[in-house]
Amino acid sequence: MNPEKLCFLKKSSLTIGIFLFFLIWLCFPSSKQSLLDIHQPYNYIGKNGMVVAAHPLAANAGLEMLKKGGNAVDAAVTTAFTLNAAEPFASGIGGGGFMVIYIAKERKVTTVNFREKAPSRASPNMFIENGKINEEWRKTHGLSVAVPGVLAGLDYALKKYGTKKLSETMAKAIEISEKGFQVSKTFSAINKDEYEKLLLNAGESSCYLNQSFPYEPGDIFRNPELARTLKLISRKGITVFYKGEIAHKIVKAVKSKGGILTLEDLAQYKPVEQAPIKGTYKDYTIFTIGPPASGGFHVIQLLNILENWPVKEWGLNSTAYIHHFSEALRFVFADRSHYLGDPDFISIPIINLLSKEYASHIAGQIDPARPLDFYPYSEFHEQENAKENTTHLCVIDKQGNIVSLTQSINHFFGSGIVPEETGFLLNNHMDDFSRNADSPNAPGPKHRPVSSMGPLIMFKGDMPFLALGSPGGTRIFSSLAQIIVNIIDFALSLDEAIESPRFFSYSSQGKARSIFVESRIPQSSVKDLEIIGHTIQVRQAYDRYFGGAQGIMIIPYTRIIHGGADSRRDGCGIGY
Repeated sequence: MNPEKLCFLKKSSLTIGIFLFFLIWLCFPSSKQSLLDIHQPYNYIGKNGMVVAAHPLAANAGLEMLKKGGNAVDAAVTTAFTLNAAEPFASGIGGGGFMVIYIAKERKVTTVNFREKAPSRASPNMFIENGKINEEWRKTHGLSVAVPGVLAGLDYALKKYGTKKLSETMAKAIEISEKGFQVSKTFSAINKDEYEKLLLNAGESSCYLNQSFPYEPGDIFRNPELARTLKLISRKGITVFYKGEIAHKIVKAVKSKGGILTLEDLAQYKPVEQAPIKGTYKDYTIFTIGPPASGGFHVIQLLNILENWPVKEWGLNSTAYIHHFSEALRFVFADRSHYLGDPDFISIPIINLLSKEYASHIAGQIDPARPLDFYPYSEFHEQENAKENTTHLCVIDKQGNIVSLTQSINHFFGSGIVPEETGFLLNNHMDDFSRNADSPNAPGPKHRPVSSMGPLIMFKGDMPFLALGSPGGTRIFSSLAQIIVNIIDFALSLDEAIESPRFFSYSSQGKARSIFVESRIPQSSVKDLEIIGHTIQVRQAYDRYFGGAQGIMIIPYTRIIHGGADSRRDGCGIGY
């Protein structure tokens, strides 16, 4: 069956509907009523494997790899490459990311950091022009481009933990780039939003424009230049990207737009394998990647704080829940601004920030009746173990190996810069550095900017329970924490938890900013939040602002795998 049609099958099958109902009824008794309200069609079950990704072609490519005998890493790498072809506005070989890997046979969790690095000539004031920050330089200029890490990271994971060759994992991406596919409403809308950037940096003749105009839904998108690039890498390996002819094209393109990236910067790039950081929420354990990734780190912080309150009693999207969650977020942002950076260059008090005692201290400062006037970061006398250490996809294979992977080129269509005749977009992740030259996250030579990405794997006891991640910039950790609370405290199914309306708030320079809510949040909660002093900004239902989460749940005490994909994007889960 056509994979795109497969992903859009409605859950109207009586057999599947009854099966899912009783499955969730057994595992989550308190969700018996809410299951009847599920409307999202991208939700599938399996016993031998599952791939969940932001595009059906990518999910199907990963599943095909599993069926061919590939393991979870092989399928994740295949899916990641296919997303470059099918969802090029969100990720690709011109970007970077992180992955969390669970090796079932060894009961081991590890992480691979392939975040981009700043060029060797980067400096804290590199974006200052005439005494002011030039925002164009941070977003659509050659200076916005950091050294890409995706290829190096995927190749590293494949060689160490996979079983297939690089060329095998790239085959489907090459095929899709050559043959093309129908543009979705999501692709078209984002293409129109970023039209001026693409026209400026990619040019009228770019495949990312359709005869110099944005693509409309149903148009066929092809990228023969990307196909040729991937074929070249498939034959010669990633060296051609980091030291060969593609490297020369990248440097030429960046310098033509005023950038400072060099051949030496590309040649010296290496991914890093790191031990995961670990946290707990009630009876569950979370493994995620540490700084400079901050998403999973802040998820743990948030959940630690939420453990101090009767969240379940308050109820989903109640006034009390949104108020306390938002207040906790504002304290997290204060710590993020003060402490987070590249741990290769600065000390981060990880143990202190993730301790239950510190979370209890924050919870104790929050007023249940009103927002605070100021949200300070905390000082720690001892910084123990200070050196410890945006599309998402999840994969689980027949052996129980799991990959949770987030990759990104930052803003949609990245910097808009496409190296000549290569077909891929370069990131603008230099914009993730702080605008404050004194910040621990200020630009510096070979520094990795702080990222909000937070792929994670959650365990119940010693058994994997949930793989989860999302795009969405600084909304990532708020969204992931809400999904986890939706499952554990509010007893929603994975699909319901992902589809549930979201909210977000933050602090800047210690001051509260608005709470952004989806229009599906109850009006009674919105009004009550305003009465107690919050400023509310309402965004549309299923707004891409809140990310596009993908997840896999392993139902306890069964062999059933449940996939969930966010309708805020073109997400799809396919199992077998």
